[in-house]
Amino acid sequence: MDGKYDQAAGNIKKNVGSAMGNERMQGEGHAQHAQGQTSETASKAEGYVQGLTNQVKGAVGGAINSLTGNTSGEAGHNAQQKAGSFYIIKIS
Repeated sequence: MDGKYDQAAGNIKKNVGSAMGNERMQGEGHAQHAQGQTSETASKAEGYVQGLTNQVKGAVGGAINSLTGNTSGEAGHNAQQKAGSFYIIKIS
């Protein structure tokens, strides 16, 4: 959320700075916009890693529970694996 805010605020500063002929404000706006883009990209990467981690944990846990006959544990790990897949798709 902060990434989108910084992008929008940066754009406003750039435009106001441009309209007023204020190069400093334009530069600050450009920097804030870039910071917002970086923050948003980092958040997406973090979410991707979280989703991938859930997929792996769910797959491994489900396989172990399947081998040991623990059907309720297997179902829980399958749900975790699917949740990880959903999270990766959602942020892509």
